[in-house]
Amino acid sequence: MMRAASLGRAMVSLARAAPAHLARARSGATATTSSLTRAASHHGARHQSGWSLQRDDDPTPRPPHRATMGRRSSPPVVARSSTTDSTSTSAIIGDPVTLPPPGDVHLWIMDPTDAADPALCRDYRARCLPASERDALESEAANMTEGALRQATHSKALMRWVLARYCGGKVHPADLRFAHGEHGKPRLVGAGDATSSSSSDGDGDAWKRIRFSVSHTNRLVVLAVTSAPGIEPPTSRMKPRGSATPLASPGWGAEFEVGVDCEDELRRTSAAADKLAGRWLSPLEHDALKAIGDDTARAASFMRTWTLKESYVKALGTGIAAHPFGRFDVSFGNGEVRGSSPVGSEGGRITLTERSGTSDAERRAWAATERRWRMALLKPRGDDSLLIAVCAHAAVDEDEDEVREGLGSCGMNVRVRWTVPVVGDVADGARPPPELIARTEGFGALE
Repeated sequence: MMRAASLGRAMVSLARAAPAHLARARSGATATTSSLTRAASHHGARHQSGWSLQRDDDPTPRPPHRATMGRRSSPPVVARSSTTDSTSTSAIIGDPVTLPPPGDVHLWIMDPTDAADPALCRDYRARCLPASERDALESEAANMTEGALRQATHSKALMRWVLARYCGGKVHPADLRFAHGEHGKPRLVGAGDATSSSSSDGDGDAWKRIRFSVSHTNRLVVLAVTSAPGIEPPTSRMKPRGSATPLASPGWGAEFEVGVDCEDELRRTSAAADKLAGRWLSPLEHDALKAIGDDTARAASFMRTWTLKESYVKALGTGIAAHPFGRFDVSFGNGEVRGSSPVGSEGGRITLTERSGTSDAERRAWAATERRWRMALLKPRGDDSLLIAVCAHAAVDEDEDEVREGLGSCGMNVRVRWTVPVVGDVADGARPPPELIARTEGFGALE
């Protein structure tokens, strides 16, 4: 379930034409090396996209981030789960939660500093992971830094503990079973004794409707959850006829899917933002970045653009390899601030433009998919530089503007919740409120 995160792979690829010492660094990239770090090191290499829960940032110890220097880490104010008892096996089962309707998204956020205790990380591996996954992770630990192991542990624990709560509060996190699509996107295929081939009806089938995506940096772990209406969508609806690039893995479509990505907009790379943009982004996006004179603002805008694009290809289920970033545009307008300045609560406007396809028919088919998606870029804490981009399928008919009957609103409402796996959810108001930076047309509300 590990993958080389795509922003790091993109950075690594810039090194292909670089001196020999950079080429040697390329061959040593590991699955936990930052996607942005690796992208700056290999120019032009083609990489198979993966999905993983071992995602993004370079775990190498660094000086304190300037956004966190002088800021003390404090324990979370937690509204403990009614089933949480540190001496009981029930501690691993949290209070049940209800799935959002199709098109809406729950964003579950974990601050790694809330669970930095090595004993808690060991507890996560022992009590939230199945034996096979735990053994695989621990066997890899010798080749991982302490930070990389902690990130992997946190992301797996968050995913399993929260998703189990959507299964009615009676499913052990370790009893969730996952499969991976052609390009590595995970999907829940079993919970407890139930499997995707089970034919039972009722509340026990809630897990079949779960759609999710995971991302993390060294300062944030995020799980995005939405739902399908309870049916298996036909993949033919989501793949333009004749398209050589699949929109999703065989067996299910991108319909009702969600993708999430997180980054730090103040993060700087060893490669200049304009070089990364020229290699990986679309010409329109590259030109927009070149028009920004201030280096800091240009680098921050690059991070925002990349994060949004990654959330989209994660929702599609393809990753960068099967749906390159240069084939579609993500543009900003109507007040989006290209930097770290605060913005109004309404946010700016995001526009997705698909240009994929090798024929007129394919290009029209891809263009018709644009309106199916809702995107939002936000800061989980308005006083910080961390970014979260989320992309979710809207519950709209392919050829109509109306919402499909019985599927709720076509707007994407996003609810942010902070949590600490096993310990409990952070109390409302204990963290600064999220800040909406930009959104596509049809976005609903941010809570």
